[in-house]
Amino acid sequence: MPGPTLEPLGTPEEFHRMLVELVHEFAPRRFAICEEHGDRVDGEVVAWGMAFAESALLRCDDQTSTGHFTSAESALRLFARTGRRLRLIWIDALPSATSP
Repeated sequence: MPGPTLEPLGTPEEFHRMLVELVHEFAPRRFAICEEHGDRVDGEVVAWGMAFAESALLRCDDQTSTGHFTSAESALRLFARTGRRLRLIWIDALPSATSP
């Protein structure tokens, strides 16, 4: 016995706009962990990441390691324990309350 048939939500254009809003609301934020060499002598990206509402994924730039963390900040704390001078750099700005 087939289940109930659900009615489509709005027009195709309205449904598309709803999906776009959903994507913008839940999109992960991109970040990088950078290492500073010397006193502002040089720097490099050591890892790239994506931060979700309750977790973060990280890929080291040497392409040998990936990791799952509770946040971008927790990944930074772990890597900084080695004594390296690291910085967390957010690539994507925080969404504003007025953005679509």
